[in-house]
Amino acid sequence: MADFTTVMTDSAAVDDSIILEYDQQFLVANEQEHVVDQFVSYKRQIGAKTIELPRYDQLALATTPLTEKEDPASEALVDTKISITPVEYGNVVTTTKLASLQTGGTADLAAARLVGGNAGRTTDKLGLLAMDASSNTATPTGGAEATLVAGDIMTSTFMNSIYNKLARASVAGVADGDYVMIAHDDVIHDIRDAASAGTWIDVNKYALPGAVLRNEIGMYRGFRIVRDNHATLTVDGGATTVDTYRSYFMGMNALGKVVSRDAGLVLSGPFDKLGRFVNVGWLGCLKYQIVEQQALWLGITSSSVGAN
Repeated sequence: MADFTTVMTDSAAVDDSIILEYDQQFLVANEQEHVVDQFVSYKRQIGAKTIELPRYDQLALATTPLTEKEDPASEALVDTKISITPVEYGNVVTTTKLASLQTGGTADLAAARLVGGNAGRTTDKLGLLAMDASSNTATPTGGAEATLVAGDIMTSTFMNSIYNKLARASVAGVADGDYVMIAHDDVIHDIRDAASAGTWIDVNKYALPGAVLRNEIGMYRGFRIVRDNHATLTVDGGATTVDTYRSYFMGMNALGKVVSRDAGLVLSGPFDKLGRFVNVGWLGCLKYQIVEQQALWLGITSSSVGAN
């Protein structure tokens, strides 16, 4: 017997449309969280156990005059291989048919959106945790983190000292030639509160406002300031009950990222006998790692609005 009509929306088409909607929910939620990824040296290699990022040394300064009739001697590139082994990360929720029916399908879309947000926040935090391993750390007092008191907040003088550390090492800028500072909102509050007139530049006053970075709020003391509340906050990390904050000051090649599989949506099931349970999750195989230590400094401070 022929179909009632030659154009029908069958179960397969409905499933495809639902999956597409899931993908949209996942992608929107995921992309909103990508802060650190703006500043990584990125290389993707599918199916590799270990992925290598090359780090090249600068050429020697050519201060000797050339001889008119002679070719100059060539200088060999000197590179160091940074080997990174990607590892798997992921999370999943399982929805029930009853929850889907009783919420008109909104529970399923909410699951995709929440899973997407979790993927973005997790990968962002992984990048920050990788930078936490930097051997270049500084505090306003020059002492240990455990000695910081409530008044040891982020200051112009402290930022200038870290800018000098990057500049004197000839570290190139990572964002249109500028250095970047990633910081918690509590730290940014102290910077803006102390900034004198004309020293803080809001993004809407940039000469090219279209080049604004994700979560960028302004520029101060040579750094483009990017807010990220996943920046490491250590409860009672300072003296007595003083909380401490890590801020990340970076130039080109500070951080590398390798990916064997992008963090993406995974739908599986139903595998139960009555088809009542569906798994909505994300899976990725990736890793962040510092590429050039000299291009990254951690500034460790307290904050005036912290839970001190």
